[in-house]
Amino acid sequence: MQAPLDDNPLAGFDAGARKMITEQAKVCYMNVDRTLATWTRTAMSLIVLGVILDRYGILVTVPRTHAGTPLASDPLYSTGGIVLVALGTLIALVTAFRHQVYRRRWNRVFAEFGAFGPWLAFVFAAGGAAAGITLTILLLLFRH
Repeated sequence: MQAPLDDNPLAGFDAGARKMITEQAKVCYMNVDRTLATWTRTAMSLIVLGVILDRYGILVTVPRTHAGTPLASDPLYSTGGIVLVALGTLIALVTAFRHQVYRRRWNRVFAEFGAFGPWLAFVFAAGGAAAGITLTILLLLFRH
C-alpha cells in the first residue's frame, strides 16, 4: 500500500534508499509537469476552436434558421463558441491549480533534496486561463 504524499515516505530509510526514492519522486514530478502541459494544450485548443466557431460560424454552410442578413452568424454558433472558450478556460484554471497543490506537497516532503518552482508550465497554464477569461468576456460583450 502506498503512503499518501502528506506522510513522509522517507522516514525510516537509510541515505541510499532515500536518494533512490527521491529520484523516483523527481520522475513523478516531471510526469506531473508533462500532464499539465498536455491539459494546457487541450485547453488552448478548445479556446481557439471556440473563437473560430464564434467569429467564423458564417463559414459553416447550413441553412440559416434565424432572421437577419445571410452574413450574420447563427446565435447557436456564437453560444457554442463561448461555451468552448469557457470550458477551455476552466480546464486551464483547474489544471494550474492542481499542479500548484501537487508542487507544494512535493516540496514539503522532499525539500531536503531540492525544490521545484512554478516555472514555465504553470505560467503558460495561468496565462492561457487569463487569455480565456479575457476572450470569454470579449465574446460576451461583442455578440452579433
